[in-house]
Amino acid sequence: MPDIDPNITIDVTGNTASIATDYVTSGLTNSHVQLVKLVYGNASNATRVTTTSPLPVQIYNSSTLTITGSVAGIGNIKIANGLSGSSTIPLVVSGTTASGTTPVQINGYVQGITTGVPVGVTGYVYVRDGARVQGVTNGSPIAVTGGRYLSYSTDTITVTGSVAVSGGRILLQGTDSVRVYGSDGATGLQSRLYDGSGNSIGSSGGALNVNVTNAAFGITATVNIATLVGVSQANQTIPFFIAGATAGPSVRVKGTDTDAVPVSWSSAMPVSVSSSVSINDINLLASINNLPVTDIKTNTDKLNTINTMLSGTGVNAKIVSFDRPGTVHTGTIGITSGASVTPSSFTLRTGVTLKAASSNITDVLIKGNGQNSAFAYPLSPADILFIETNNLSNVSFSVNSGSASVYYIAT
Repeated sequence: MPDIDPNITIDVTGNTASIATDYVTSGLTNSHVQLVKLVYGNASNATRVTTTSPLPVQIYNSSTLTITGSVAGIGNIKIANGLSGSSTIPLVVSGTTASGTTPVQINGYVQGITTGVPVGVTGYVYVRDGARVQGVTNGSPIAVTGGRYLSYSTDTITVTGSVAVSGGRILLQGTDSVRVYGSDGATGLQSRLYDGSGNSIGSSGGALNVNVTNAAFGITATVNIATLVGVSQANQTIPFFIAGATAGPSVRVKGTDTDAVPVSWSSAMPVSVSSSVSINDINLLASINNLPVTDIKTNTDKLNTINTMLSGTGVNAKIVSFDRPGTVHTGTIGITSGASVTPSSFTLRTGVTLKAASSNITDVLIKGNGQNSAFAYPLSPADILFIETNNLSNVSFSVNSGSASVYYIAT
């Protein structure tokens, strides 16, 4: 049956048990003091002390009890100002703005006293059954905040005498409006305009005299002009610029029957000619006739001669396009030691691209046909080289030992 005696005997036969203690050296000198968890209740009940079930405590003291921190009460609580000098130290009472509550009500007169501290009220203050508010001689006026805005539809204010306004606020475009009447009570307000020098701006009848200058956005007007309009240049040292309109007809310039119109410019200008042009320069015609057309197509060295003839004549030329080749030549060139190989003759327009075979075990020596082999260009295995020439037979190939192959593609 269970042991219900007040005292408990701990039997640890064959086992060990550990009870938490603190070993103290003062008070209970050199003794173990057991650490115990608190419970409360009568002889038949024990409630463990936790943060949700704190230990109940009653305080007994015959003198004044001092409490620091926040104190909260439940029910009706009477509050009195018991501080020293309470007649001059205010007791501040404020209501709450929470929904569904009643604001603090004040009965009697609310006013300041001479050399005293006025009553401070926070929150909303409601005045019922009317209230008369006035200041005192040599005293401070009563400031009122809150309330409502006056409305022109329900309120009327009569002002007599001079009115001085100070402070206030800036009128806002979105919420405020101002209406100004003329001296005759009509809606029109007579005004006089002045320029930057203080001179009155005039008018003619019902129209205002206006001069428009520097019109950046253009002016639309209906005007009458003569059928024939002439343009002249008073200073003949300054050039007169003439330009046509975009996507419109070109400007035609024509001289007299016996004299051409001289046209010059400080730098090169693009000129388009829609009709045939005659060249009367005898030297230029003779030089062009002496150059075979086939030479100009295949040998660009001839262009240097044309450039020399045109130099200093004021004529500028630009190459618009090239006539690209229409034939591509490809093949393989085999080279063995002791012999120089010259490929077959192929007329080229641009040049030839050479690639040494990656299987070569020696360099391929490349030189111009008939040149000294000591100055040959070595092309290592898998290397690529482009040569500008007008014929494949202008290139010669050789090796110092063994054999090698070269691939070519030419246009």
